[in-house]
Amino acid sequence: MKVPPPDLARRLVEAGEEILAGDPPPRLEDVAVTVGTSRASLYYYFSGRDDLLTFLLTSHAREGADRALARAKASDPPQTRLRAMLEALVEYLGAHPGVCTGMLAAAGGGTKMAEVLAVNDTWIAAPLRAVVAEGVASGALMVGDLDEPSSIADAVNATLGGLLFGVLGRASSGGDPGDDQFQQRLVTQVMRGMTTRN
Repeated sequence: MKVPPPDLARRLVEAGEEILAGDPPPRLEDVAVTVGTSRASLYYYFSGRDDLLTFLLTSHAREGADRALARAKASDPPQTRLRAMLEALVEYLGAHPGVCTGMLAAAGGGTKMAEVLAVNDTWIAAPLRAVVAEGVASGALMVGDLDEPSSIADAVNATLGGLLFGVLGRASSGGDPGDDQFQQRLVTQVMRGMTTRN
């Protein structure tokens, strides 16, 4: 996949939710009409629909990650940073519920979508794992069996899955996934699974 020029990339990402939520996803010919470019231009940058979906999902993953990292203050304790990061992620997903559909499809999409999952792991899950590990070390957070090396990774994966399904469930039932009260409840719920109780 070649990197499209900034203007085309912006138009594709802006139309990304419509493209990602399509079932099945639209053909490149239809996407070309939606974003106001030629079919040949899209085929120059993308070998097919999977390439385009990979581009859109990785772009959204990086933008969501940037927002999460920007929200976390290094001086805050890990529990506060984790909550801030999760709030930023659920706000982003709430504004782009089609991304949830696309990420879940990528999880079952085989090798073509492996890049999407790798970007998600690098840009979103890895920073969350670092904060959770710090929180566990300080005693502010808890996750499963600390003798099990994958406990922190499993907890973060469960948390991200909870956010995706929470937003997607809200949107598919006709609710507003951008509603602040819903988002706060969702973050509180997923935080409870890692918060030490006295």
